[in-house]
Amino acid sequence: WDHPEQTLPNMDLDSVVQEFQKTDDELVKACGQAATVCRAPYGAITEEQMSAVGKPFFMWSTDSLDWKLMDADADYNEIMNDSGLGDGSIILMHDIHETTVESCATIVPELINRGYELVTIHTLAAANGVDLAAGETYYGFHGGTTNE
Repeated sequence: WDHPEQTLPNMDLDSVVQEFQKTDDELVKACGQAATVCRAPYGAITEEQMSAVGKPFFMWSTDSLDWKLMDADADYNEIMNDSGLGDGSIILMHDIHETTVESCATIVPELINRGYELVTIHTLAAANGVDLAAGETYYGFHGGTTNE
């Protein structure tokens, strides 16, 4: 809900569930549907907390470091030069930063030029024959595996 500075593992279970429930409540008001997948702030969450939230969780296989770099060119270089970038990758970016949004004007066309197709997480999982499971953590879909 509010990306607490106190990471989720340091919060009690009820508070963690409330963080995700508040988000779902607002999503239902805004668009008629709750979230079907989650990402924990900072990627920090316990297995018990994930189980209590009851949704598949996603991490990333490529971190743009956009939150740290705050520079569109640096964001581009971080992603395009990442040795882990490949089919099935999940790229972490934050649309709250103007420089991240700016960097996407060059990153997206270049990824497409290199033959990548940008898809939703559900499409990516299905293309790799993965049925998303509540309480599981996914870092990418490389060759059909989920927890690389």
